[in-house]
Amino acid sequence: MRVAEENAGSSARTHGAGAPMVATLTRLDKICLLVIGLALQFNVETSTFGLPFQRLSDLIPFLTIPYFLLRPGVMSAILSRLVPIGLVVALLGASLVFKAGKQEGDVYLTLVLLLYFVQCVQLVILFRDPSGPAWFSSGILIGMIGSLGALIAASVSIDLAPYGLAVPLDGVDPEIALFMQDKLGGLWTAGNMTGHVFALTGAAAMYLWFRYRRTEIYVLYVLGLLASFPMTNNRAGLLVPLVCLALLVRRSVNALYVACALAVLCGLVMVFGATGHVPVPEQFQSAIEKRFLSDGNTESNIGERLDTTVAALRMIVANPFGIGAIATQNQLREMTGLGTPHNGILSLAIQSGVMVALLFVLGAGRILLRPARFGPFAYYVVLFTVPSLMFEELSINQFFLFFMAFVLAASALAGSAEADIDHRPAALSARVLRD
Repeated sequence: MRVAEENAGSSARTHGAGAPMVATLTRLDKICLLVIGLALQFNVETSTFGLPFQRLSDLIPFLTIPYFLLRPGVMSAILSRLVPIGLVVALLGASLVFKAGKQEGDVYLTLVLLLYFVQCVQLVILFRDPSGPAWFSSGILIGMIGSLGALIAASVSIDLAPYGLAVPLDGVDPEIALFMQDKLGGLWTAGNMTGHVFALTGAAAMYLWFRYRRTEIYVLYVLGLLASFPMTNNRAGLLVPLVCLALLVRRSVNALYVACALAVLCGLVMVFGATGHVPVPEQFQSAIEKRFLSDGNTESNIGERLDTTVAALRMIVANPFGIGAIATQNQLREMTGLGTPHNGILSLAIQSGVMVALLFVLGAGRILLRPARFGPFAYYVVLFTVPSLMFEELSINQFFLFFMAFVLAASALAGSAEADIDHRPAALSARVLRD
C-alpha cells in the first residue's frame, strides 16, 4: 500500500499534453485552500448583513482568484487549455444573455457557477500538488463541525438567522415553512439539501483517507453524518457514504469485530421485532421509523419524480439556454403540481443551459472512466456528487454548484497530475478494491 510520500512523488511529473507543473504550494497557498474549503461547508448567509452575495463562498473567489493567478505555472496552464476553458465560459455567458423568462435574481446562480468555474480552474492546477486537495479537504471537514453545530442549534430552537447561520423564514410560504421545520436544514434551506451537502463532504473524507491511510478520519465523518440524520431526515444522502465505509473497513477490521457487530445488529432487530422499539436515542429511532419503516409516501414519491423528470425534459428542449426560476416553478406546477424537477442535472440545464449540463455529464463520465488521468480527488468528487444529484434539485446549492464547476474545470484541463494510480471505474473506491 503506497503512502503519502509516494503520492507526492508522482506530482513531480508533468501530465497531459504539455501541461506545466505548478510549483510546490506555499504556506499561504495552503491556508487559502483551507479557508476556501471551510467557507464552502460553513457557508454563512452573507446577504443577511446586506452584502451583495448570497453566501460566503460567493465572496471568497474575489479574494483568491487574483492571488492564485500570480502563482507560478497557473497562468501558463490556463493559456495552454484556453479553448476548452473559453468554451465553458462562452456557454455560461450565452445562458446569462439568452435565458428565457428572466426576472430579478434569475441570473445570480449562473453567475456564481461562472465564478466558481474560474476559481476551480485554478484549484485543479494547484491540486497537482497532492497537499492542495488535502488542505482543501481538511477545511471542508472542519467546516462540517460548524455546520453540524448550526443544525443542532436549529433542533433546539435557537434562532441563528440574524447571524447568517440559518435561512430566514420571513415571507416563506407556510407549507414550505412547515417542511423546513420537519426536515431541519441549519445553514441550508431544509434537510433534503443539508443531508446531501453532508453526503458530498464524504469526497473530502475519502481523499484524506487515500492520502494518509487513516480510516478513523472517514469513520468520524460518517459518525457526524449519522448524527445529522435525525434532524435532516434525509435518507438518500446516507447511501454512498455508508457503502464506502463498508468498503474501507472490510480489510482493516478483523472477523471477530465483524461478528460482534452483526450480533449486536441482530439483537437490535430482535428487540424491535418483539417490542416495537430499539434501544437507541429516541430521536434517532423516530427518524429511522419515519424514513425507513413507516414511510407511506414512497410509491407516490417515485411517481412524482418521474412526472417532474419528464416535465423538466420538455422545458429543457423548449429553453436550451435555460429559464428563470419563477417561470420554471410556474411551468412545473402547471404540468405536475410540483415546483422542482427533483434532479440536480436537469435543474442545472434549466438554470444555466442544456449544453452546460451536457458538459458536466460528459466531464463526470470522463473522470469515472479515466480516474488515473484526473486523480483521486476528482474521482471521489464525481463518486459522491452524481448520486445526490439524482434525488434533489441541488444546482441551487452553492456547495454542489462549486463541485459541479470543479468537474467542468477538471474536464477542461484534461485532468491533473496529482497521481498515476490505476483506479477501477466500476468500483466505488478503486484503491479499496485493489488493496
